[in-house]
Amino acid sequence: MRRGDAPTSGMTVGGPSWRYLPVALALALPVLVCVVWTWLHANSVQRQEAGMAARIVRVQAESILSQSWDMVERVAGLASGPCAELLPDLQRWGALNPYFRSLVLARDGRVYCSSALGGVDASVDDFSRWPVRISPDVWPLTVTGTPLAPDRPAVLVGKSRPDGYSGIVEVDGRYVQDLLNAVATMGDLQLELIVGKGAPIRSDSWGRSAAPAMPLYRETASGPGGAALAIDVMVPPEALVQAWSRSMLTYLPAALLIGAGLALGAYRLQSSRQSFKEQLRRAMRADEFQVHYQPLYGQATGRCEGVEALMRWERPGVGPVRPDIFIAAAEAEGMIVALTRHLLTLIERDVRTWATPPDFRIGVNIAPEHLSSAGLVPDIQAFVASVAARRPLIVLEITERSLISDNGQARRNIDALRAKGLRVAIDDFGTGHCSLSYLQEFPVDYLKIDKGFVQAIESAGEEAPVLDVIITLSSRLGLAVVAEGVETQRQFDYLKARGVAFIQGYFFARPMPSAEFARWYAEDAQAGAAGQAG
Repeated sequence: MRRGDAPTSGMTVGGPSWRYLPVALALALPVLVCVVWTWLHANSVQRQEAGMAARIVRVQAESILSQSWDMVERVAGLASGPCAELLPDLQRWGALNPYFRSLVLARDGRVYCSSALGGVDASVDDFSRWPVRISPDVWPLTVTGTPLAPDRPAVLVGKSRPDGYSGIVEVDGRYVQDLLNAVATMGDLQLELIVGKGAPIRSDSWGRSAAPAMPLYRETASGPGGAALAIDVMVPPEALVQAWSRSMLTYLPAALLIGAGLALGAYRLQSSRQSFKEQLRRAMRADEFQVHYQPLYGQATGRCEGVEALMRWERPGVGPVRPDIFIAAAEAEGMIVALTRHLLTLIERDVRTWATPPDFRIGVNIAPEHLSSAGLVPDIQAFVASVAARRPLIVLEITERSLISDNGQARRNIDALRAKGLRVAIDDFGTGHCSLSYLQEFPVDYLKIDKGFVQAIESAGEEAPVLDVIITLSSRLGLAVVAEGVETQRQFDYLKARGVAFIQGYFFARPMPSAEFARWYAEDAQAGAAGQAG
């Protein structure tokens, strides 16, 4: 058999016994990727929504604080006067702005005037449940309550004067909470706002989930007047799971379809890989293999003096399989000897229909595994006996690798078969790693020069020095030369001029099935006879 000379589709070598593991992985991988990706996607979407919510809160909080800073400048400017004189202005300003719960005047940490209560005497610390630290300049902070509404949070914006007087603006925390509640509905969120170092103001959804909420986003900013803003956005685990589930429902069907397609492809591939031996056996039983014969031109007679047998495989529903693929696979699976025996059977069947003369050469490629086995001699002897009626000259074509890996059995097989009248050729000479000394040590009759050296005739012009050396060496060793891959008249004339005994290639004839070869040979014989008669 031979690996090359047939540009066709291929197949792969068989795999291990766990062939269904790749199928399961092919099915599961898209699903796993979908699960992971949708989880990450759901988290990303939630973070984006949380970031948008935080930005909305920040922008609105900055707007409220900006108005508060403007007002506290005016309130602080009134300080130091008696409450009775200042109260009308405080009440008018407070009434005109919906955000403000109260405008307050203080002296030395004591509140003495309020737009809501009028004249009072109370500590500034009463505005929260812990002391309010009044800085020398401005001091914004959130508190959990004020004297008028101890259970409702507020935002205090204060400004202190060097003379001990201060102005304070109380922003009703209900406005902030309404804002947080409205934004929280965007994605079942929980929000918290802290101004300065004060207490947090939170949405009503804060802490309602049974499981601890997960932090999604935190935004910090410096608001008007240098007020530090911190906004935290949380989400309950069940909300994230629901978002993940919605994403899964969208993408999982596509992932299942992709997985099913990959699994089907993997199953077919693994079935093909795993059952290669069975496919070969089935193909031999179903007569899917056939032999193509490439004629061998003899310079002495000027006509076809033999053929090389090339095995071909035509798979139903698949098409032709490249010989280099299925032969390599057969070698890897330990099926090459069985395949060679089948080749011999096919040649035997074909030769019966030929009208060839005695000593017509039939070249058969022998794999190294077969050459080194004890079964080669009986196999070839049985084949020779089956075609004895035609009395062909059988030429066993072996590779240089066969000589290098010889374990002694190959040499004994060659000696025994040559004693029976068979001949031995080294195939594709020059492409392996065979030392020239092997040609003297082994009983070889022919050298088949690889087509790469023949093609050098065209590329090198008039001479191909390496090819000439091989031809000269073969002549010195008493070996006949077969040139492969001859495709042009120039190559043919070059080889013929140098006494190459046999020429093989498309220039003379392409490989063909048995019936076609029989017709071609008959026509070639008639043409040769007519030429001699003329």
